[in-house]
Amino acid sequence: MARWRRLAGAVVAVAMLAGFVILSTPATGFLADLGTALLTVALLGMVGFVVLLLEPGTGSDREREARARDEFDRTGRWPEE
Repeated sequence: MARWRRLAGAVVAVAMLAGFVILSTPATGFLADLGTALLTVALLGMVGFVVLLLEPGTGSDREREARARDEFDRTGRWPEE
């Protein structure tokens, strides 16, 4: 999973850099459209990353929390992480 995130982050960064480079040159027509498209793809990728970071925890997090509460109820102390 971490490898996928690094690869996706690199693709977003390259798309953003390429879009800025293309749009910083006096380009018209196809190159201007390409630069705009690359920046749009990069911004959508960044929004996707934010959504993934803000998603709720998985079921395993809830299960781990429930086990910790059960141990607290039995022993009176919270388990160490």
